[in-house]
Amino acid sequence: MGAVTWESPSSLTAYLSADLNSLADSTSDTTGFSAVGAEISNGTDLKRYIALELVLAAQGAARTAGGFVAVYINYSADGTTYDDTSNMAFSEVLTVFALDAATTARRLTRVNIPVAPVDFKLLVLNNTGQAFASSGNTLKYRTYNETVA
Repeated sequence: MGAVTWESPSSLTAYLSADLNSLADSTSDTTGFSAVGAEISNGTDLKRYIALELVLAAQGAARTAGGFVAVYINYSADGTTYDDTSNMAFSEVLTVFALDAATTARRLTRVNIPVAPVDFKLLVLNNTGQAFASSGNTLKYRTYNETVA
């Protein structure tokens, strides 16, 4: 058996930006606290991993201690149909970005997150205790595989 190495990952792709601006906090609002993006095609690319970069602009008030941003994934088994993508109850948690109780802008990265070889969408939940800033928030991704040489 050969050496297992990483393939060159795809370039970083902007996924959500304007949808995250002014996103309400889930603990103080019953609607408008999550944002879902477009389909990420993985039914033919068959990538095994995703890396995520979350950028939050400085918030107007301090985040709650223990605040976080959760990213959920919603798969399409048949390549066309999704569960209710506006509802996190129909998705599974992909990763959580823990945040500090500050107003400071943050850039957070998660790598080597396994994904299934089917198309999917990502849903972002704001649970920071404050609405996101009105601009400058983004979620980006890249997908990749391992290779055996």
